[in-house]
Parts: sequence; C-alpha cells; structure tokens
Amino acid sequence: MKIGIRFSPILLIVMAIVLLNYREILPVLVLAPLVFLSYFFGTLFLVALIGFLVYYKVGSIEGLFLVALGLIFIESAYLDREKAPREHYLIVTVASLLAIPTYILIAGLSAVMPKFEVTAIAVLVLLSLYLFSRMVTRD
Repeated sequence: MKIGIRFSPILLIVMAIVLLNYREILPVLVLAPLVFLSYFFGTLFLVALIGFLVYYKVGSIEGLFLVALGLIFIESAYLDREKAPREHYLIVTVASLLAIPTYILIAGLSAVMPKFEVTAIAVLVLLSLYLFSRMVTRD
C-alpha cells in the first residue's frame, strides 16, 4: 500500500505552530499522524481537537481557525490518499476558511440581536461549507 502524501504535512506543521500558543491542547497532536492512515482516524482527531478546544475554552476566531485548520488537514490527507486534482484542495480550503468571515459577520449581527450564539452558528456554517465541499469534490 503506497500512501501518496503531498499537501497535508504542511498543514500539520502549521497547526503545530498555531497550537504552540495553546500548550494545553498540544497533546491532541499525538493523534495527528493517524490521519494519514484513514478518514475514520481523521474524524477522531477532529473530535479530539474540538473536545480540547471546548474543555480549555478556546473560542472566538482562534478556536474557529483551529477547527477549520483541522478540517482542512483531515480533508487534505484524504485527498492525498485519493490522488485528487489540485482544484479539490482549493475548494476544501476556501470552503473551510469562509467560516471566518462568516463568523465576523455573525458577530457583528449579534450586537443587535439578543441571545445570539455566534460560535454555534459559525460552526454550523463551517459544517455546511464542509458538506458542500465534500459534495463538490466527490467523483
């Protein structure tokens, strides 16, 4: 079995650098190499990352960026294994990172809307963008 790794290790390095600011979350990187083996392990890694972020109360733009980065990481590892075209990497990256301007927009709206859970809606938007990117990149 040959594993074609092209782009995903770069994201792992970026994620490790970002997580250096959150030393209590660094242990989640122990699960990161498993992402290269299967999509299931990638999902476990993402769930663990989100769990650590919630437990240590890392929210706002930083938390959303780390979740988006984790999502791009597991998707790019999957795309590496499938030897996907470069356009698929771009679609996944753009779709995931679009959650950040959406979060900023929702945060601005929350100033005038009472009891508006900004982080939850931004994560829902991130997940919908993720599902959209999965549908677009399927052959």
